[in-house]
Amino acid sequence: MPRTITKNYNSFTRQGSVTYALPSPPFSSPVVTITLPPKSTWTSGLHWHETHTEYLQIVRGTALVTLNKSTRTYTAADGIVTIPRFARHEWQRATADGEELVVKEWTDPADGAKEVFFRNLSSVVVDCTKNGPPKEWWLTWQLAVVFWGLDNYPVFLKIAWVPLVGSTLEWALTHFLLLAAVVAGKIVGLKSAYGEYTPSNILVKPAVERAVRNRKSE
Repeated sequence: MPRTITKNYNSFTRQGSVTYALPSPPFSSPVVTITLPPKSTWTSGLHWHETHTEYLQIVRGTALVTLNKSTRTYTAADGIVTIPRFARHEWQRATADGEELVVKEWTDPADGAKEVFFRNLSSVVVDCTKNGPPKEWWLTWQLAVVFWGLDNYPVFLKIAWVPLVGSTLEWALTHFLLLAAVVAGKIVGLKSAYGEYTPSNILVKPAVERAVRNRKSE
């Protein structure tokens, strides 16, 4: 599939849903700013990270944040929310109405992977929807490859509550499904990061190489 050249984009917007504002110039900051307008139903989806600690900071509005077994609302007054590696988490608007929700995201290590992730995630969505509703199986497949390579592990089946084995089974299922998508994706040339989507910058290489090293060490 021909890819749109998006590597010079500073932001990506899905009308009525979400805007991702990226550092400008590229990789000049570790922070990505995400804005959800009123009535947005966007959610980060329940997921975890294995090589990065993530931080959220509410700039404006109220967010509903799930962190492991706790779900509560956060505002700017709550300061920085720390999300440890392997912690299951999700965030979204706390209510449909009210002011827009603006949230800053960044990670430790600040290796550029966060921006590479949002650039490729957003660009895949752009290309899969530019001619109308996407083929859901194709979009899901491509996103799975991005998730695997750039440290974003979605929860496909919520079974962490099962005593003793729930979290392990949840982890195993996610790894199995993502790895299967990556192996099959190699046949048709799917990647975690594309040159059309990612600016040529020295910080891109370490971010992607880190992902590759992590995969090889498993």
